[in-house]
Amino acid sequence: WIIDATAVQGSEPEVPLAWLVVNKMDLVDLEAKRRIESEFNKRREIHFISSATGSGVDELVNAISGFAEHFFTPEAALVTRQRQRTHLRDTLIALKDAQRAAQEGREEIMAEHLRIATHALGRLLGRVDVEDVLDVIFRDFCIGK
Repeated sequence: WIIDATAVQGSEPEVPLAWLVVNKMDLVDLEAKRRIESEFNKRREIHFISSATGSGVDELVNAISGFAEHFFTPEAALVTRQRQRTHLRDTLIALKDAQRAAQEGREEIMAEHLRIATHALGRLLGRVDVEDVLDVIFRDFCIGK
């Protein structure tokens, strides 16, 4: 759950998740940070970041990595179908492209590559979104074909 540090009104949002990310910390003073900490640090892990300066982002990424390392099983997954390999390859390519775009400072391109990676993983995991349904409708049932 991500909130804007400049828009905190004093009441804790209904957050079902265990982590809270507070962005725009470059725009608030130390007193505001302490107030946010005292209000929101009751039941969850809290991370203070600034997407503008990059402050706190490395710590957040390390925390996510540590969580994933302990949450997911270390066993290698067996990929047996060509469809699975294709989706994994598409995911890997998109992630590498996102990493390259991030190194070049092209955040909007990085975001698009991350969206593509998420979509490829969703297809691998069997999640279907609106775009998939519309693609099938227009491909198979479109009037005028």
